[in-house]
Amino acid sequence: MMISTFLSFGLLCVACGQPADKAAVRPAAPEKRTSAGPAKAIRVKHLAGEILSVDPKTKTITVRARDVDVELRFDDHTVVKIDLDAVKPQEIPPGTRATVKYVERKGRYVAKGIFISAETAEKRESPPQSAIRSFS
Repeated sequence: MMISTFLSFGLLCVACGQPADKAAVRPAAPEKRTSAGPAKAIRVKHLAGEILSVDPKTKTITVRARDVDVELRFDDHTVVKIDLDAVKPQEIPPGTRATVKYVERKGRYVAKGIFISAETAEKRESPPQSAIRSFS
């Protein structure tokens, strides 16, 4: 019985192409190596201000926040909403107040979301109240 066990074990090793003494030992799984350092987390930043201009050719939008003009890029993945309605960036009326969520990539600001309240969009389309008032 013992001879038949060794013989079947030997035939198994020969069939697998390994010597009999190394058949029972399995090599350790190779370790997966990651990049040199941990991945840097992308932080989403917020900006609230007045939309000065939208340029669809260069895909940029300029926002004035705290007396500083900030130029942001937008792409096909940028979410633009007036209240709950999704619109294209070209449809944003200049002069409206907006909140912009953006990230910094390669030294440039990329807008991820532009959110406008319908009230501010409507106010911008009508003449300012100071023009309606008569000064006596």
